[in-house]
Amino acid sequence: MRMRADQQFPSKPLPMKDWRRRLPKFEPAVGRMLAMIGSLAVAFILLTAGASRADGYTFDTGDVLRVSVIGEESYPLEVVVDDRGSISLPMLGDVQARGLTTVALSQAIQRAFQQQKLILEPFVKVEIGQYRPFFISGTVAHPGSYPFQPGITVRHALAIAGGFRATAVGNTEPALEIADLRSARANLAIEEYRLKVRLARLQAESRQDKSFVAPPDPPVEFAGQLITGIIASEQAQLDARLAAYRDDISYLEASLDRAKKEAAMVAATREEREKTADIQLQELQSARSLREKGLITNSNVMTAERAHTSYRAELAQTEFQQEQAQQAMLNAESELRKKHQSHEMDLIAQTQDAQVELGKIQSQIRYVADKLLFIFTYGEQRTFDDLQGSVKISIFRRDQKVAHDIVADQNTEVRAGDVIEVSVVANKGFYAPDSGTIASPSAQNPATQPGIVGQ
Repeated sequence: MRMRADQQFPSKPLPMKDWRRRLPKFEPAVGRMLAMIGSLAVAFILLTAGASRADGYTFDTGDVLRVSVIGEESYPLEVVVDDRGSISLPMLGDVQARGLTTVALSQAIQRAFQQQKLILEPFVKVEIGQYRPFFISGTVAHPGSYPFQPGITVRHALAIAGGFRATAVGNTEPALEIADLRSARANLAIEEYRLKVRLARLQAESRQDKSFVAPPDPPVEFAGQLITGIIASEQAQLDARLAAYRDDISYLEASLDRAKKEAAMVAATREEREKTADIQLQELQSARSLREKGLITNSNVMTAERAHTSYRAELAQTEFQQEQAQQAMLNAESELRKKHQSHEMDLIAQTQDAQVELGKIQSQIRYVADKLLFIFTYGEQRTFDDLQGSVKISIFRRDQKVAHDIVADQNTEVRAGDVIEVSVVANKGFYAPDSGTIASPSAQNPATQPGIVGQ
């Protein structure tokens, strides 16, 4: 029975015998019907609890839940667990569902109804309408997201995704796919070498060197002219940046020298005026002594006092000028220090950006190498057993607030929300464009040996 907070009900439910006194006398058939409904409700709750206890599945973002509340018109309904891990229910609003099982969530909803005094004895049932999907990517025929099914393993997930396939996109012929991969690998190798040259230039710039040593591993796809152009471009940047930095430093150092000289001159002037003021003070004191003896007049003493006052004013002005000169010197030192620091921070930031980009490029190169090796070795499509020893499977899994990577095999159980990454380990070398093996740079083009640039 539904009881709302704004309705007038006793604070506690009436005992069963009181309810019986207040209810009209039903016919025996009606009484049997009510008894049957009550028994079914109890059996319903016990059955649901037992089934839910057997299922330890916990909810997370993307799960679709079916919530039933007996006797409520707004229910049953299906709700989706949002990115905050909550579901939105009529009358209750948001209820946290992440990490809870069907039993735990049912109990949480029941408590919410009771705490808000909306329903005194709610009968709540939570079922899973649709599991959140799992995701699979890499060297599979059809990467993407798939509905989760309890009890599936990695082998099942691979079967759902169409199995292993090097040419996963469309129906590309292996030969054409190999050509595309070789082209992609060449472009990535060029970008990798360019970033390595940039890192060498940045390291030289941080040491204020006028030249840098080019990396010793230019890709075999490179022509000598292309390598020379990349190195020359970075050397030109090094020359320009060093020249601009040194000009700025020279200007700031010259400003600091001028400020120091000004401060020294003002300090010397103050010292001279302090000496003059001391001499004038002695003369004033002597004049006052002679006036007391009657040897000079008051006008002579007043003249000495005016001269002393003038010297003291000049001394105060000199002290102010000295403070200004010292402040200018401190400002010049601060500007010079800021310039050094900003230059260092800029180099650090550029170095970090280049390292991140290099890491991304190298990761892409490894992926292309794995895919190229797979096509060379295994052709169009193979089974898991055919690829034994060459397959790498990792699962990214989030358990409530903690996420971690799992090294998996074909028998690892898949959970809802898992991200499965399938790749083939390149354990047979990186194929050269023509021969199938990679050759050393010196064997390909002796003219492209590394050397010191900019000398």
